[in-house]
Amino acid sequence: MARDREIVCSYYIAAGQCKKGREAAHKGYCQKCDKYEPRARVKLRNRKKEALNQLRGREKEWT
Repeated sequence: MARDREIVCSYYIAAGQCKKGREAAHKGYCQKCDKYEPRARVKLRNRKKEALNQLRGREKEWT
């Protein structure tokens, strides 16, 4: 699945409810819908990179 579609669609209300009258299941049809529009653009954090940077910072303190 594409990373840009992990954010909930603005038309998604709840499980089984869509403002556009479609079958609303966030992990299913909403991800493939041509009317998909993200609620808000959120910058996704790269947690692996953050963890590695923390480890590198600790290693510098020890040396």
